[in-house]
This record gives sequence, structure tokens and C-alpha cells, in this order.
Amino acid sequence: MTDEDKLAMCYQVIGDTATEISQAYSDFGDLVGYYMGQTSTTLQLRLFRPLALETSLYLLSLFDTTSEFYADILQETEKLAEELEVPFLEERLAAYKQKTDSVSHFITACQQVVGSDALWLSMRRKDTPPQETISDRGYVVIKSAAEKMGEVVKSLK
Repeated sequence: MTDEDKLAMCYQVIGDTATEISQAYSDFGDLVGYYMGQTSTTLQLRLFRPLALETSLYLLSLFDTTSEFYADILQETEKLAEELEVPFLEERLAAYKQKTDSVSHFITACQQVVGSDALWLSMRRKDTPPQETISDRGYVVIKSAAEKMGEVVKSLK
């Protein structure tokens, strides 16, 4: 596998992860809607880019800063942060590296992205905020995505 293929795999995992998380949280809150596959496309699109940013930060934290992929991914992450007008990118990345449990930090950060979206807040049931339990579908998706990203980084070393 060439270096270009490996970098493409990193971007693919970022996109797939952001898509899966945004899809999990854009499902309508009722059981019938879940089984019928009803989702809010608008909400999914609103959540995608901020979740892609958070996913990129987590992925960067898994790489050594001397990695050949780190600089490329960091550059694209900085562009996205600028477009989204997200400040303190370096501090957010440092927070991942300083945490002893970066997976928990990633879960919390993703849930904060979702929980702060006005459309998500208006669509959800009041008794179902993002939670760190297996009954929260988004939590399960985030946790499994974090494990998958760890495996991708290990395979690139």
C-alpha cells in the first residue's frame, strides 16, 4: 500500500466516522421511526462537519507528531476549523494528548457537538440527552469508531 493510499484511508475513516455518528444522532427519537429508517437529513448534514473536525483531532492525537501523515491531516483539520470558525485548535488537540483516556474525551467531545446543535435540541425528546451508556446508540457508534481508528493507526505504523 502506497503512502497516498494510507493517507486516503485516514481521510476515509474520518468521513465514515463522522457520517456514522451524525446518522446515529439524526434518527428520530421514536421506535417506529428508528425501524423505518427515518432520519433528519438536515440534522445529519449539520452535524457532519463539526463531527469530522472532532474525529480529525482524535485521529491526530493517535499519531506521533513526526508521522508522515500527521502534517497532512493537521493542515486539512486547520482548514476545516477555520471554515467552521472554531478557535483554540491547538489547545483542543493538546487536550486529547494530555488525557489518560482519550477515548472518553472523544466520546464527550462528540456528544457535546451533538448536544449543542439547536436543531438536534429541538427534535429530540427532552428525556434523551446524549449519554455514556450502551442504550445511547450514538455512544456505541462513537466508542466503536474510536477503536476502529486506533486499529487504522496501528496498521499504518
